[in-house]
Amino acid sequence: MGRLALVLFLVFAALLVFRALRLLLAAVFSARSRLAGPGSIEGEMVRDPVCGTWIDRRLAMAARTGEEWVPVCSEECRERAAATLPLPTRTREGQAGGKGT
Repeated sequence: MGRLALVLFLVFAALLVFRALRLLLAAVFSARSRLAGPGSIEGEMVRDPVCGTWIDRRLAMAARTGEEWVPVCSEECRERAAATLPLPTRTREGQAGGKGT
């Protein structure tokens, strides 16, 4: 009977230690995620270059202007961006290569 009580006590103590470690690790890692630096994009707001609206980067649509992607707020702004935003400038090498010289 004494051995059974000792085994049960040891199992209980081991489970208690594992639970405490799990809670400690969860607290440490959640504190790190709350202290995320500028590399984090969670909740990052970007400005639509067409209409000026601020939107969450995760919800923004992408419009292509030349070879650059810009965040826009709607399909209408996407179409306006493709028509009105300036295309990226090319270097002399890129222009010369395009002429076939």
